[in-house]
Amino acid sequence: MKKIFIGLGITASFLFGAETIKAVFDCAAKDPRFIASRMFLIEESAKELKAKNIPYTFVLTIHSGCTPIITEEIGDDEVKKGISQRLKILHHQYGVKIQACEIAMERFGIEKSDLPEYVGSVHNSITRVIELQNSGYAFIPYH
Repeated sequence: MKKIFIGLGITASFLFGAETIKAVFDCAAKDPRFIASRMFLIEESAKELKAKNIPYTFVLTIHSGCTPIITEEIGDDEVKKGISQRLKILHHQYGVKIQACEIAMERFGIEKSDLPEYVGSVHNSITRVIELQNSGYAFIPYH
């Protein structure tokens, strides 16, 4: 009888699948060291879920003081170079969708053509966060 229940449990998990964990990380911070520490935590979270075979969908919205991190040319500072490298890793290794606010980009003089291939854009990051929250995404602010 125990084997039947175990078999039913395994079958149910295949039929219904594990629920996808969804989170939107909203970066508006200006301090590069703080931003770097948050990028590290996003990576560690994705790494943990991936290791546990838990499906997840992460979105990173970037606006306000955080906006300059979306350009490849964010300076010679090692912290800023580390942020740029971590953004690539987040996207390519962990499937994080990185979305820059076009309103903020305009304020910083950043054109869509300046964006690296792994960074997308949305017109307004605030309305994007609202959409994601209304779709069940946990809101993680980095301000």
